[in-house]
Amino acid sequence: MLFAAALLAPYIFFFKRYPGEGERCPNKAMLLLCRIARIGSLLLMAFHFGILEQGFTNPKETMERFWWIATAAMLVLYWALWALFFRRERKGLLRAAVITAAVILIFSGILQVSTLLFTFGFVYLIAELYLIHTAFQQLTERK
Repeated sequence: MLFAAALLAPYIFFFKRYPGEGERCPNKAMLLLCRIARIGSLLLMAFHFGILEQGFTNPKETMERFWWIATAAMLVLYWALWALFFRRERKGLLRAAVITAAVILIFSGILQVSTLLFTFGFVYLIAELYLIHTAFQQLTERK
């Protein structure tokens, strides 16, 4: 649950800093898909529902330790990318942060043998990259 909260926190800061930015997407279906994928993947990462998941493979303790270390390292990178984005506001930094978050979700889905988490991670990646592209395109057109 700690990792899921750490993945969600930068979005809270983003929407506080840029109010209404998430609502400007002209494609409401993609916006809804992105939100479902984000919240769904974070719920699946925090709670284990037992649907299409088998847990860590053998040796279980080693795989779980590897997951903790690798996820924590990627989370540090994720937070660093967000911090750089808030300072410089570059599209590439935001893309890198989203890709890092998606890698964390997909990686967790693979190691935990959770098909739903793996799938939600891919849907999140595609939908969020689309939203970033359209948001920065609209921002460029407004200037």
